[in-house]
Amino acid sequence: MAKILIIDDDRDTMRILEAKLTDIGHQILQAVNGVEGLDKARLTHPDLILLDVMMPELDGLTVLQHLKFEPGTEKIPVVIMTAKGEKMQHVFKMEGAMAYITKPFVFSELLGEVKKCLGKPVSPAE
Repeated sequence: MAKILIIDDDRDTMRILEAKLTDIGHQILQAVNGVEGLDKARLTHPDLILLDVMMPELDGLTVLQHLKFEPGTEKIPVVIMTAKGEKMQHVFKMEGAMAYITKPFVFSELLGEVKKCLGKPVSPAE
């Protein structure tokens, strides 16, 4: 399956996502802040990045801008995960995010976005 990098400072969210995505066959990499996330993305070239917005050191928007500007990471699909309202969706899309999920999220919705970003068919039940 896919190699997915989760960049989120909330360890509970990371544990839940890792467990659920590993259960369906994905390889999970983790970073607890934007700086670590950028380094891991550059080194590992994941198939998908799940990116939190509000983090220490580098916020998710800044990480997204770096990812989309740099050769080698510019084509990696990014799903934004945030507690911010829908008003920000257009900003993230303009910056290059493929999808936007609000927290707390329903896992089936997140899984649907993950599948779409990875080019997998999504069943109507998702």
